[in-house]
Amino acid sequence: MDTLSVTVVDGTRIAYDVTGSGRGRSRALMLLHGAGKTRRDWHKLGYVERLQDDFTVIPVDVRGTGDSDRLYDIADYGIEKICEDVYGVADACEVQRFAVWGFSFGGNIARYLGAWSDRVTAIAVIGVPFGPAVHAEFDRFIDEFLKKWEPVILAARKGDVPKSKIKGQIPVLAACFQAMRDWPSVDPDEVGCPALLLTGTKNKSTLGWVEANRGVLDASGVQTEVVEGLTHDQEFTKIDRVFPVVSAFFKDQVR
Repeated sequence: MDTLSVTVVDGTRIAYDVTGSGRGRSRALMLLHGAGKTRRDWHKLGYVERLQDDFTVIPVDVRGTGDSDRLYDIADYGIEKICEDVYGVADACEVQRFAVWGFSFGGNIARYLGAWSDRVTAIAVIGVPFGPAVHAEFDRFIDEFLKKWEPVILAARKGDVPKSKIKGQIPVLAACFQAMRDWPSVDPDEVGCPALLLTGTKNKSTLGWVEANRGVLDASGVQTEVVEGLTHDQEFTKIDRVFPVVSAFFKDQVR
């Protein structure tokens, strides 16, 4: 895996890699990771290897993570900037149109790409609902996270960023989570391309949203898949349960 990068409009360096031919760049598939993960996790769990014969696979390190530039200001994580990062990677790959597979935080981003850009051919949103980017349960988690890590966050703002890989990511997550509170709501009927929403039955918050919004989802045309027994983390780690569903969706929608 060779790490490539592009410097986007605001000067941020975004890392990515490219694998597979996918019958030409018309079958490009961006992979967006969850919070606390990097693009390398798509490789480690075998997603890229399984996708490479059918797609040009482009895993991306979202700004602030992996090999992309680390940023610590809330203003650096506006959803418009993050979407521009994805377009910048697509441009660097000479890809005009592309599909997006996003897990958790990456799925959150995928919703906006599908709603805002006619460059996106299809999206798979894994483990998060539509509507606000920050729902009540996540909002409480953010408050608890900020309180728990306040000393680390304050120190990082003064330039004292922890050298530990894990703690060094704390200020990034703090800035990103707070920025997400200002991301606009995205409803299913705003998505302008084929969309799949997948949740496990043990992901209670997303499953509850799906069950409460069946009519909205059906009217919008968003395909929903509920996988028995999976927690939120397992929606990514249990590749043998998730991959067949999502890859079949993309093979059908991305031509």
